[in-house]
Amino acid sequence: MVTSQSTLPKPFIFVLMPFDPKFDDIYKFGIKGAAEDVGAYAERLDEQLFIEGMLDRIFNQINKSDVLIADMTSRNPNVFYEVGYAHALGKIVLLLTQNKEDIPFDLKHRKHIVYGGSIDKLRGELAESLRWAINESKSQGKNKISECISLQIAGIDIPITGTSNDIPIVDIKAQNKFLTLPIQIRNDAYDEISSITHIYLFTDVSAGLVPYKYEKKPYDFSFFSVSNQQDINYQNVPVIIKSIVSAAVDSTDGLTKQFRLPQKFSSLPPGAVEESYIDLFFIGNSSLSECNYRLRLHNRAQFHDYSFKIKAEIQEPQNVESTTKQSETK
Repeated sequence: MVTSQSTLPKPFIFVLMPFDPKFDDIYKFGIKGAAEDVGAYAERLDEQLFIEGMLDRIFNQINKSDVLIADMTSRNPNVFYEVGYAHALGKIVLLLTQNKEDIPFDLKHRKHIVYGGSIDKLRGELAESLRWAINESKSQGKNKISECISLQIAGIDIPITGTSNDIPIVDIKAQNKFLTLPIQIRNDAYDEISSITHIYLFTDVSAGLVPYKYEKKPYDFSFFSVSNQQDINYQNVPVIIKSIVSAAVDSTDGLTKQFRLPQKFSSLPPGAVEESYIDLFFIGNSSLSECNYRLRLHNRAQFHDYSFKIKAEIQEPQNVESTTKQSETK
């Protein structure tokens, strides 16, 4: 009997530890191995690609993680600082060390594992602790204020990723290579939702339809000298948005191409509806594109993912002469 795999994302374990080659096997076989044993995904900063500053990225990953693991061996000051930040957020942090003396006095009462350099011991004990920590994290999440944002794209309801086995299809006919995709969001929660400040579009590397935005560019800049720049006429020019390779934890569905969209939404009171759009462009010579996408809405509390497929085609313009002949023969 074939069993279907869950489309829900795996629990995310962010790992804090010194970036030292002597920890590589501990991380690869002990920590990541334990995470795999419990159906979770572990990652540390040096495996990720990002465009923001390193400290901002660390804070971001600590904030979004379900559970953190921190190796306190050698009392690395950066790890200590990051653990303090995680504790201030109320995050569950599992402490590891090869030497129990490396756990500071103020943290000795917290759950920790002394593995003494044994990877087998670490993997076994850590897997057991992770099972508890992941369940505890889920339990804590249920007690938080629940956000519920419904999304429509071109009039099609798009469910939150993982809540449906069927990915909705947005079927679009375009007049040319430029396509505007209307989107609508609604706050279906009982409480106000804070501003949505970051919107990302994820897709496959082979996608033939990508987002663009308008930027002010000088009109035929080559004809103007520097001294005459005040006389330059500027115009809005469509520019394809630069993409980045998404982190592995953000691309478990295989959508590794990530775009930061320019749209934002202000805070939404209960029942409020906001509309916007996504500008898309057919790249290359193709007039037909069919690919999976995922839209991510970020506010200061959490993010929401919505998966869908776009089937888009550029309609061939009718030949006026042939249309006239057809009408004459009738």
